[in-house]
Amino acid sequence: MTTPRQPSQIPLLVMAGNDPEPAHMPEGGAKFHPLKGAKAISVKVAQKPILDVLLERLRASGHFDPIFIAGPVSILGSKHAGAEVVDTNGTFGENLQAGIEHFMRTNDRGSLAFTTCDILPSLDDLDSAVADYRSHSPLDFWYPVIRAPDEGLGASSWKPRYRLIPEGTEEAASMLPGHLVIADPWTFRLPLIYRSFQLAYETRNTAVMPRLRRILGGVLTGLLFQDLKSLFRFRLPAKTATAVFHGIALALELRGTATQGGLEKHLRGIFVRHRHRRLSPHMSGRIPLIQALSLAKDIDTQEEAEEAGRTLAPGHQDP
Repeated sequence: MTTPRQPSQIPLLVMAGNDPEPAHMPEGGAKFHPLKGAKAISVKVAQKPILDVLLERLRASGHFDPIFIAGPVSILGSKHAGAEVVDTNGTFGENLQAGIEHFMRTNDRGSLAFTTCDILPSLDDLDSAVADYRSHSPLDFWYPVIRAPDEGLGASSWKPRYRLIPEGTEEAASMLPGHLVIADPWTFRLPLIYRSFQLAYETRNTAVMPRLRRILGGVLTGLLFQDLKSLFRFRLPAKTATAVFHGIALALELRGTATQGGLEKHLRGIFVRHRHRRLSPHMSGRIPLIQALSLAKDIDTQEEAEEAGRTLAPGHQDP
């Protein structure tokens, strides 16, 4: 059964799993105290669970509907603050799979947005980010990265930064990963997506090259397994060759300073189905560098949670 919605609104999945392990802290982050467990409920902002504040902001933006949550019903209930909960309590990749499969069962086609439960996006940042997506859609995927300020990160100052040369420029900029993605799941090699996002989650907050080696190694191992299955079915194993080519090119980009166009091209070559790329050569992925800092400041530590609580405490202006 297809879920009706307004054409201008984007379905959105909130990742709200129960993480048993605290986030890895990079060099220089030893003085901070990483969180673990069900942050969606345990982290309070102005005496509300952070998940409730996030849902309020997502709805107030007017950009997203329906909104549903991937997380354990035993903690969140079958509905939480009016949002349907897809019952899952596995790894990040398993929770993502449960959410995407739920979306694909209840929709014929269309793009899906997803985010994490531990950010507090401002309405201005949501507006500017979604405006960029709409001005370039339709897209296979859209993943904004966030321009990192020289100062002003507060309790998030420990977060690793990366370098990117934006489209149309020659000067590299410092960036932070964003926490809002919009993609068309029907165009993707989904097993690779689940595996790579799991590895990305396990290696979050680490330096770019060790992280890249871990992710690409895991992805290529999965592809080799798929190719072996193809050989048993008398099919040519073309997936790995394509992914290796784009994976090596991506690694070379990231060894120096990545370019926006290079990231878009090589990520599409690895993760988007060959048939879709062949039949829809006009489509593309987009990784813009935007100014929307609240989309990058996920709450990984006790200090970040306390800072967010102070920001929204009585007498303080909503960011």
